[in-house]
Amino acid sequence: MRFDTDIQVKLKDAYAARHEPEAIRLLARAYWAFLILGLTFTVITVISYGVWEFFRMPTVDAGTSGMRPQTAFTRAQLQELLDKFDARAEKFQERMTAPVSAKDPS
Repeated sequence: MRFDTDIQVKLKDAYAARHEPEAIRLLARAYWAFLILGLTFTVITVISYGVWEFFRMPTVDAGTSGMRPQTAFTRAQLQELLDKFDARAEKFQERMTAPVSAKDPS
């Protein structure tokens, strides 16, 4: 007992006679229909996922997302950090002006 649909039989016959222009036309239409359906499915899936993520975001608690509120710097901590950046910049400038010691490859 076979349950071949009419379109399935037409596609089989068209593929068997793919050297004929009528068959190529049917195969091309089936190919483009498949591509358009695939693109439509992909676009709908992407938009649905984006909407789902957009509306899910306010319900996510800050405690469950792993992010903690950062404490503010005090003036002493900020000055210490700036001093470290200055020391790093000075070390960089010192290394830029110092000659590079490399062994003679010969």
